[in-house]
Amino acid sequence: MTSRERVQCVLEHRKPDRVVVDLGSTASGMTNLTFQRVKKYFGITGGDILVRPDESSAWYNDQLTEKMGSDFKHVFLLPPDGYDPLKDGGDVIVTEWGLQKTLKQGLWQCSSNPLKDADIEDIDAYSWPDPYAPGRDRGLRERAEYLYHYTDYAIAARAVSHGFFELAWELRGMENLLMDMLIDKDFANRLMDKILEIQIGFYDVLLSACGEYLQVVETGDDYGTQRGPIMSPELFWEMIVPRRKKLNDFIRSKAPQAKIFHHTCGSVYRLLDGLIESGVDILNPVQPSAADMDTARLQREYGDRLIFHGGIDEQTALIGNTERLKEEMRERISTLGREGIYIIAPTSNFQDDMPLENIVNFAAYAKEIGQY
Repeated sequence: MTSRERVQCVLEHRKPDRVVVDLGSTASGMTNLTFQRVKKYFGITGGDILVRPDESSAWYNDQLTEKMGSDFKHVFLLPPDGYDPLKDGGDVIVTEWGLQKTLKQGLWQCSSNPLKDADIEDIDAYSWPDPYAPGRDRGLRERAEYLYHYTDYAIAARAVSHGFFELAWELRGMENLLMDMLIDKDFANRLMDKILEIQIGFYDVLLSACGEYLQVVETGDDYGTQRGPIMSPELFWEMIVPRRKKLNDFIRSKAPQAKIFHHTCGSVYRLLDGLIESGVDILNPVQPSAADMDTARLQREYGDRLIFHGGIDEQTALIGNTERLKEEMRERISTLGREGIYIIAPTSNFQDDMPLENIVNFAAYAKEIGQY
């Protein structure tokens, strides 16, 4: 099987010849220092794509994903022409959303909440990003056409990294937004609706350029902590599911053949029915060290309705030795991949505290273990 054929089997809930490997999608890329470390290992000197200049995993490289053995290639909506988030000599950035981030221990961390003290009237007056700004789709159609016609890789696409809930709490502050969702619903609804409107515009630009070439469209919004959901399932169904469904319905209208991938970290077992109702097909990152995320139970209860993506724990297996990593892979392939409907990947971006051999050999180990 080619990579594209193998991925299509999984997307149609059919067993392929071996486990599918994805490196480079949401939460399965590399932090910036690790990206340079792995490029050096493989002797790669060019071809970088700057995808997210205001994130800790800013870079993508086709040669790197090939060397590492991924079954996917990825296309991205890019920053607009002239966008430069760096401030104060490179230690502070300001994103398109007006969020200030500070570099701490090699990672960009949010250090401002610009709508913390806002009233509902301030929402429309805020300086929002323009999804249709020139440059976001530069080279996008040409890249997707080339990958589709001249390679055998599956093609996944991403327009945004942070969803409407995550951006809302970054702008407002987590505690403030959660209180709004309980006692000031007008404000919370208006804020999330505004962000959703802009994000639908981002997906409009992305999918207008390359929707017909895609097998997977990526979305993301974190709803879980290590111990449980950030909000009650009832609040999730009330305020998150309808908006996510609106976005997913729009994506499906532009790329009906593609499956919808959703990234949400942490313990989200109690939210899975809502995610499925909203139109999610692929769940990432399936974090097994979080509460209620037993992978055998997830497969048993949801394997006929979800494709699982991720599952190799960065908190335990990826920082361990080779045998610990292989043990984790065997467990996930035998549970999440019991019927073959599984895409193996790390539960977050490869990071600087992980042994290099675990990163560069990740796909080789998975393919060795995951023969069906």
